[in-house]
Amino acid sequence: MAKAKPNANFYFLGGQSVHQMKTPEYQQYRQAWQDNPARFVVRGFPLHLDIEVTSRCNLRCTFCDKLPLLSKEQMGDMDFHLFRKILDEGEEGHLWAIKLSYRGEPLLHPRLADMVAYAKARGVLDVYFNTNGMLLTESMAHHLIDAGLDRISISMEGTDPQAFERERHGAKFHQILQHIDRLVELRQQRNCDHPKVRIQTVKLPGLDLEAYRTFWLEHGDEVAAVDYKDSANREPGLVSHDWACPQLWQRMTIEWSGAIMPCNNDDFRNLCVGNVKNRTVASCWHDPLVQKARDLHRQGLSHILEACNGCPWRTAQIKKNIQTP
Repeated sequence: MAKAKPNANFYFLGGQSVHQMKTPEYQQYRQAWQDNPARFVVRGFPLHLDIEVTSRCNLRCTFCDKLPLLSKEQMGDMDFHLFRKILDEGEEGHLWAIKLSYRGEPLLHPRLADMVAYAKARGVLDVYFNTNGMLLTESMAHHLIDAGLDRISISMEGTDPQAFERERHGAKFHQILQHIDRLVELRQQRNCDHPKVRIQTVKLPGLDLEAYRTFWLEHGDEVAAVDYKDSANREPGLVSHDWACPQLWQRMTIEWSGAIMPCNNDDFRNLCVGNVKNRTVASCWHDPLVQKARDLHRQGLSHILEACNGCPWRTAQIKKNIQTP
């Protein structure tokens, strides 16, 4: 029987884990995050939702695995009323966590802080998002603290400003560094412990992870790295009978338009089961198409699925498992 491996693309490099800060209920959530995919347990409602508040981005990164795949028609911001509809159902389903990013830069959404506050009011334990940090101004930092944001992951490749700006077109290394430091200062001045700050890099070739860890530990709570995913160059045909994707038992992804999939790597919507404008999240979570995907993964037949055959995340994890003695 295939076994899922949660967080196999994530590498903790140092500091205090952003997950070491919560209540017993939060620990219950994190335990389910590990156990449900390992045991193939389908909860009544997703543990977590990736909610794309915007697909727009203010940068053009050379290694971006999402933006190059988007057409003009796929650019937009989530309507706040749709967001509320999702979170209201989430409260009923005991939704534990949301990430307010999928593609795009969430700080571009004019009502991002309102979304954070609404989610916290609906009882979501873990509200966070990934950002490039360019728009994390002092004013925005105050708004996010006020809203109750639990944590924030800021993407910073390496420690060399010139190399960083060469790969992240439109970014300013020292400006982002100032934003990070100011957020931490404001948090201390206001005597609160949120949001926790994770500094995170994509594991690009040639990156010195030890130097990265040493530098960024002085600026954030946690330092981490994630595997690179090459979405533009898919590798179909890879077969592994002892691997299953954990996402099918953990989360769903909702695009800004409301389209919903059981995976945040289904860039071509092959497993899209409809739109939350006219379907409930719960019905999508239990949709026959999603259940079929779970069954195939559980049987070690994920390569049969068009959405999974060539998936860059699946490819990276299977290759890593093959290379590990």
